[in-house]
Amino acid sequence: MKRLVTLLTLLPGAALAHGGHAPVPEAAHGMTHTAPLLGGALIVAALALLIHKRWTS
Repeated sequence: MKRLVTLLTLLPGAALAHGGHAPVPEAAHGMTHTAPLLGGALIVAALALLIHKRWTS
C-alpha cells in the first residue's frame, strides 16, 4: 500500500517535470499548446522588423 501511495504522489509531479501540464478546461486546451508557438512567431517577426529597419537605414 505504501508503494502505491508513493507512486500516486510522484507520478503527477513527474509528468509535469517532463513536459506535461496541469488539467485545463477543454476550451483552453488548444491555447495551452499553441501559446508558445505564437510567442515564438511574435519574437521572430519583431527580430525580422528590427533587422529590416537597420538594414534599410
